[in-house]
Amino acid sequence: MAAGGRSSADTAGDAAQAVIAAYRADNPSTRVKEWQREITHPSGNPKFKEFQAERLKEWESTEFAKYRLDDPQITALVAEVIRPVLRLYGREDSFKLLIIDHPAPIAMNDSAVILMFSTGMLERAMSDDELLGHTAHEVGHDLFWRRTAQARQALELHGTEAAGAAMTERQAYDELLKIELECDAFAAVTLAAMGRNPLAPARSHEAFAREYPDYARPDLPPVALRVKVIEGVVPAAAAHTAPQTSEAFTKLKALLEARKRR
Repeated sequence: MAAGGRSSADTAGDAAQAVIAAYRADNPSTRVKEWQREITHPSGNPKFKEFQAERLKEWESTEFAKYRLDDPQITALVAEVIRPVLRLYGREDSFKLLIIDHPAPIAMNDSAVILMFSTGMLERAMSDDELLGHTAHEVGHDLFWRRTAQARQALELHGTEAAGAAMTERQAYDELLKIELECDAFAAVTLAAMGRNPLAPARSHEAFAREYPDYARPDLPPVALRVKVIEGVVPAAAAHTAPQTSEAFTKLKALLEARKRR
């Protein structure tokens, strides 16, 4: 149970309603312009290259490193597909793009300098819009890095039973869950502003949930709430936009399919 005797489900539902109220955008382009001013631009930092190199070195010791797919053609095609979102927020030069050969659908932003996708995510994608949405979600995390750091620090302190945590363990998990919903809202509004279908990522979340029905983490919202937020923050007309498939996306899918047949 959450604080005050309320369940975690109640708290998550409240978070979803709050995110919809805060992010609902009748004019998505106006909201995106605000985010363009607010978002950080790490590549402009004189220490950027040094920091990125440090993070890459640390990444090499993670569980993902052994799955790294060293395929320049696939990496270049993914970069081409997701470039519109990165360009929109001035992030073309901010990320080292890494692809891992792993069946689970994974997208991850590491410290605003590494962007990682799994082949499982790429193979399941049905359109550019889907990958653009997941990319926008990951970029959105950079708006909330301070809140994320505070929540994760609190969890670390609770994990070591050290004193000084600014929030309870439950509050920290609730904060991280809400941030995920805010990133979903950020992505949906971004896609709507770009003239893309903002519901494409929602459909992929639903598909992932069907494949992995038992997967759950206290810092991740239920798929039903993610879909509710995505649908709730964009104009109804945006849902009728046809998802796009670019030449780069088509080539990417063909390469991935050819790899599976080897």
